[in-house]
This record gives sequence, structure tokens and C-alpha cells, in this order.
Amino acid sequence: MIPLGSVELETASPSQGTTARPWDGDSSSPELNGKDDLQRDHDRIERLKDSWLSRANVRKPPLDLTLHYDPRKPDYLAELLPFHDHPIYQRAPEEYKQAALSCGWIAYNEKTVAIESKIVSPACMHLIDGEVSGFPRQRHRSAVAQALTDEAFHILLVVQATGVTRQRRRLHDLTLPSFDLVKSMQQHQEQYPEKWKKILIQLATAVVSEVMVSEYLSRLSNAFDIQPLNRITTEIHRRDESAHNGLFKSLGAVIYHGLNAREREFFVGALAKPSLWFASPELDVWEAMLKQIGFPDAERMIADCRAQRRTKDIHLDLSTLETLFADLGVENTLRSRAISL
Repeated sequence: MIPLGSVELETASPSQGTTARPWDGDSSSPELNGKDDLQRDHDRIERLKDSWLSRANVRKPPLDLTLHYDPRKPDYLAELLPFHDHPIYQRAPEEYKQAALSCGWIAYNEKTVAIESKIVSPACMHLIDGEVSGFPRQRHRSAVAQALTDEAFHILLVVQATGVTRQRRRLHDLTLPSFDLVKSMQQHQEQYPEKWKKILIQLATAVVSEVMVSEYLSRLSNAFDIQPLNRITTEIHRRDESAHNGLFKSLGAVIYHGLNAREREFFVGALAKPSLWFASPELDVWEAMLKQIGFPDAERMIADCRAQRRTKDIHLDLSTLETLFADLGVENTLRSRAISL
């Protein structure tokens, strides 16, 4: 679900024909436009709920796990590896390169399991259980429950697909440490004793994760040179997430507009952080996996990646964040304050 390499992602741009928001230069009443935009978000959530039976992949025939497996085809895209251009990787024996690509595919899917189970699913339950101030639980409970069902299906989907890879590549015992996105969210939550702040951090991380994943999934779903099962698995996931992109933008907008002024400011600040967490190359995970497969000089290669990352100016993609804030209807003053933090 989330990149494990040096790929840049951009939030999908707003669709054409979207109602103009107050800060787009419209001279009409901001209050009226805000209400129109919020109604549009309610309507989109309800349309997605009504279309779920026909579009959700959990409702369709299961993926054929007996698809032809060609051991000569890679399991993953080399350019998504955070060290793909490092000399140590470039000169490594082919069998180790292929093993690293198999690790990349497994890690990609294990991260999907972690995010769906530890970030998105708990966020959905907060909404379903009515733990979010001002959120119209009864109105959108079914839509959120459908999204929760999708996430459980995605876990099953990738567990089955990686099971094939582990068996075919003899990686049954490959174990992975915790992922940075999940750890960073949990560490941020631990800074606050208030339950409402922990919940808003959870929701913000879920919204950002669901909005930012589409481009990455497209890369793999269009990669016809990798294992067919892996490509098709990613394409199935991408189709659901294309709907979740709009759903979670609209849920984020409804959440935001239901909060009081203090809660809104905290929520907007929380939205700015996962964009950085999301971009982590997960070097701890890679170091652990490469050691387990005996990749030559893995420690030195990862150390070089760490050093290179430390010298880079890691910063927020402001255009991505601005787009997300615009989609959620965040006021200009709160947007500027969050970006400047």
C-alpha cells in the first residue's frame, strides 16, 4: 500500500468540474460555498455507499492463485528499491537481486497489512462507534463499514499473494520489523494524554494514507514485466483504493467541519505530519530483510542510503498538502499555520 523505495507520490488532483471553493477567487458568500461543498461531500459518500455492491472487489469472484508463475520474472519493480542505483546492488549476483525484489514485494504487502489493520481499520471503528465529535455517525455508518470490509479484504488479498511468493521463493521465514509510518503515528499519539487528540491523529493518518496511495499502486498495476499474480493483485487493490481516495477525502471534510475550532486546528496540524511519514524508505525493514537473505555488503549499502538521506533536505510536498487541505475545505489561516509548523 505504501512505497518502500525512492518513489515520489502526488495526491490525485481534484476532478474537473468541482464546485469552486471560497479561496478560489469566487466573490460569492464563503459561508454559502462552504455549505455547498460540504453537501457535495455528503452526497459523494452516499453515492459510493450505493455503488459498493457493484464495484467492491470483495463482492467479486476471488483471485486465481494458480496463475502461471514464471520464476524468471521479478516479483517487484527494481526502481522502487531505495538502493536500486547503488553500486553494491548493481554488481550483486543476479540471484541476490531477484531475492531482494521478492523481499520488496513481500514488504510492500506486509506494510499493507500493518496500515490496514493498525491505521485505517481503527480509524473506521472510531467513526462507526461515534467517537468523533460532530461526525454524523448514523448517516455515514454504512459507508464506513463498507470501507472497513474492503480493508479486511485487502489484507486477505495480499496475505494470499505473498504466501505464493514466500512458497515459490523459499522465503517462508522472512520476518520484518515494524514500519516507520505506523511507529511514527503511534509515537505521535503517545505525546498526548487526551483521547480525542489520539483519535484525530489516527484519523488524519488514515486520510493521508488512503489519499496518497493511488499513484504508487498505479506503478505496480501497470508493470507487465513482473509476476502476473503480483500485478493483478495490485490492480484489484488499486480499483478499491480509487474509490477510497474520494471517500476518505469526503470523510475528512465531514470530520473537519464537525469539529470545534480547537479540534479543527489540531486535526489540520495532524494532517501535515503523515505526508512525511508516508515517504519513508523503510531502511530498517530493508536492512533486516537483506541480512536474512545474505545479501552481500547489505549493511554498507544501507548505511550509505542512511547517510545520503541525512544529507537531503527532507520536507513536505507543499503542493500535495495544499491540494488535500483544499479538498477538505480547510480555512486559509489554518492551512498556513499547519504548513509553517
